[in-house]
Amino acid sequence: MVPPRNLPNQKRERMKTCPQCDTGYPDSHTTCPTHGVLLNEIRDLKPGMVIHQSYRIVRKLGQGGMGAVYLAQHTLMNEPQALKFLSSELSHDEAFTARFLREVRTLRQIRHKNVVDAGNLEPAEDGTLFFSMEFVDGPNLRSLLNNATGPFPVAHALSITRGIAEGLGAAHAKGMVHRDIKPENILMARDGDAWLPKIADFGIVATKESSTAYTRTGGTLLTMAYAAPEQWHGTPAAELDGRTDLYALGGLLYEMLTGQTPFHAENYEGWARQHQTTPPQPPSILRPDLAAWQGLDALVLRLLAKDREDRPKDVAELVGLIDAMRYVDAEVRWETVREKTAQDFGNEPVGREAKQAPHRRLWLGLLALPLLLVALMVWYFSGPQEADQTQGSTKQETTAIQPQTENPKPEEAGKPRIPIGLTTLDPAGTEQQAEALFKQKHYFDARPLFEQACTGGEMRACSFLGYLCAKGIGGEQDLQKASVVYQKACDKGTLSSCASLGTIYQDAGNNEQAIKYFQKACNGGVAEACELLHGIQ
Repeated sequence: MVPPRNLPNQKRERMKTCPQCDTGYPDSHTTCPTHGVLLNEIRDLKPGMVIHQSYRIVRKLGQGGMGAVYLAQHTLMNEPQALKFLSSELSHDEAFTARFLREVRTLRQIRHKNVVDAGNLEPAEDGTLFFSMEFVDGPNLRSLLNNATGPFPVAHALSITRGIAEGLGAAHAKGMVHRDIKPENILMARDGDAWLPKIADFGIVATKESSTAYTRTGGTLLTMAYAAPEQWHGTPAAELDGRTDLYALGGLLYEMLTGQTPFHAENYEGWARQHQTTPPQPPSILRPDLAAWQGLDALVLRLLAKDREDRPKDVAELVGLIDAMRYVDAEVRWETVREKTAQDFGNEPVGREAKQAPHRRLWLGLLALPLLLVALMVWYFSGPQEADQTQGSTKQETTAIQPQTENPKPEEAGKPRIPIGLTTLDPAGTEQQAEALFKQKHYFDARPLFEQACTGGEMRACSFLGYLCAKGIGGEQDLQKASVVYQKACDKGTLSSCASLGTIYQDAGNNEQAIKYFQKACNGGVAEACELLHGIQ
């Protein structure tokens, strides 16, 4: 940088930083001793220097691996501007600068309150590139997190997340993916009594993967605490989409809610393994009062899904989920769980009622015993007449069972019963028919059909069969069989079955296994499993 002639005594001091860890080194170093990547030269401009005959340097705002940022006063417009200077290596990398110009032109088309406005891209006197941008007179999100006395209030965290999401949506609509959403890149402006988040560094981040200055060193440019699994897999930048940004945003939301990032590691390999294979703990495990926000755990865990297909498909869906978030007190929350379970499983009792149900069934059975004996005698004496009436019929006709009534004959309980015309159905059709019978409370007819469909690979049927076996409905209680079919469905991704399997282990006193399956279901977004997990730990 050549200082203006009217400031002959001002000097430019030089230093270099690692693009991966942002550690500063003297100008004599060429590579980072820790990561082995090429160091970038960072300029250090002094207050009062005039750049490009238009910007007077006020002070340095910060610096990183890509360059340094200064607050400057525009000499003609008399307004503050932020100037971002690129390192000399990047400024002289033709492949980088060509694409960077295209990206900045695109960025200038984004005019959104949650994205920092980009100004002009210009060469300085010595040929290094810098661009002006909106000056945000406030801290970044990292500073807010570091200075907070504890985790953010939920409404505050959701408001910031929503603002960042809307800014991302504006960029995604232009085909841009940020790829490095982190607290340092979120600038916070005052909006009355609230904070207005503004996304910074779109232009640089969206292009830095193409820089030959970096690819030839083999260094990584991932921000390890927030990079999405597909970035760790090495997915090319051109194949990434907005869901990569949503994963990082999930990490930010997690940190705002709990005061810590979802993963922790000591080295590159540890971070890669955590992001790619380790399920994060639900935020409510670290902060129990979050359980009062219905769906919050599920939302955070969905944003942090390993497979991007499991994340919200776009910003519009995410904003809708945020807007639907509600605080629900404990009494209402448990009542909702009870009602949902009752609706899903034929109004069977849950919670305290479930524990009382076996005793109720015992008394009802004793009271009904005389009626059952009478029914048995009627069947015994009427049997020969029915046999005479069926003489001359085919074997299929004599053995066909008519649709079951709500109170089957006692001797038929637990026997396989296949209603007319169902033996040739495919598993999916069998499951549908079984579910229809279940809803009509024809449990003795439904249970063997669920078993048939489960054997054929219908995991929803396995869930129903596990429930019937665990409760002793439509046949005898068989917890071992219930565990087997729940395990089968859980292994195939039916997460509600994982939660049900956890309850069986919990009832058996095996809390270690119960936590394992509650955790798996909770991580997949089953809110009831998160509640059960919170209660057991």
